[in-house]
Amino acid sequence: MTIVTVNSRRKAVTTHLLTVSGAAREIERRCNRVVRPRDISNLLYDRGIDDCLCPLIAGRRMIAPEVLPRIEALLVARGTIAKVEAKTNAS
Repeated sequence: MTIVTVNSRRKAVTTHLLTVSGAAREIERRCNRVVRPRDISNLLYDRGIDDCLCPLIAGRRMIAPEVLPRIEALLVARGTIAKVEAKTNAS
């Protein structure tokens, strides 16, 4: 989702926001770790991340890409992110 707002200098500012599922996929892609959207939802429900950083828009929790490293760090601290095992080819 893309949101366009006007800043104090009356310039349009574009913000790209991710859904919880999109945030989980992005963290997986960047970190090569399995991330379940439910774990991110639990983090938000438990107030691990402030609602101001991930607002509820049209019934969906929207996450700015800048918040992803913080979400990842909190999930690692909680022990909810599992590392992906490297695949080996048997010959």
